[in-house]
Amino acid sequence: MQATASPDERRSFILKALQETGRLTTAQLSSHFDISEDSARRDFRELSAEGMIQRVHGAALPATSASQPFKSRYKVSSGTKARLAKLAAARIREGQVVLFDGGTTNLAVANQISKTLAFSAITSSPQIATALSESRNVEVILLGGVFDPRSQMTVGSAVLDAVQRIRADVCFTGVHGLDAENGLTTPYYDEALTKAAMIAASSVVIAVATNDKIGFCAAHKISELDSVDLLIAERSESAHTQLEEIEHCGVEVVLG
Repeated sequence: MQATASPDERRSFILKALQETGRLTTAQLSSHFDISEDSARRDFRELSAEGMIQRVHGAALPATSASQPFKSRYKVSSGTKARLAKLAAARIREGQVVLFDGGTTNLAVANQISKTLAFSAITSSPQIATALSESRNVEVILLGGVFDPRSQMTVGSAVLDAVQRIRADVCFTGVHGLDAENGLTTPYYDEALTKAAMIAASSVVIAVATNDKIGFCAAHKISELDSVDLLIAERSESAHTQLEEIEHCGVEVVLG
C-alpha cells in the first residue's frame, strides 16, 4: 500500500500495470494506493483525455488505436475496416444526400462505394472528398473551416453553421468510443461538436466500429447511443456483451 503516492507515481503505476496485465480496475487502483474509487476514476479520466489509456466501465485498458496519428490509424485493422465498410457502403441509395464525418473507417467506406452510384456527398474530411471525387457520379461538397491535423477534419463555427443548413438522408459518423452507458465519445472537443451537428442534421445515422472502439469511452461526449440507427461492427466474443447492451438500447447491430 502506498498511501502517500503522488499523482505522477499513480500514473506511472497505471501505465506499467496496463503494459503487464492489459487491464486495471478502479477497485484495484484504489486498494493499491489506499485512495477512493472517485480518485481512481479521476486518474483514469485524465490519462484517457491525453490518449494514454482507454476507459471502459470500471476499468482501464491500453490506449486504443484512436490515439495514433491518422496515417498510422489507417493501417490498423485495414482488412477488417474494408470488410465492414463494404456493408456500410451498400446502405447508400441513388440520389441521397450523405454526410461523411471524418476518420479512417469512414474513409474506408468512401473507398467501397460503387463508382456508378449517383448521390451527393458532404464531408468535413479532405481525404474523403478526394476519394469520392474519383467518381463522376458523385457531387462532393467539402465543408470549409479550421483544419485540425489530429483528426484530419475541418472544424469550427463555419462548419457548424454549414451543417445546420443541411438536411441529409444518411450520416456516417466516426467514433473513437461507443459504449452502452456513455454513448458516442471522442477525445477532441471541437470534433465532438461537429459530429453532434452532423448527427442532428441526418435522418439515418450509421456508425462503423472496430472492436477497439466498442466499450471505449473518450473525454468528450458526442451524443447518446439512441442517436445511432445502425451499428456495423466486428463479430467478436470479446465485444459480445457490449454489443448486446447496445442492441437493447434500440440500435440495429449488423455484424461482419
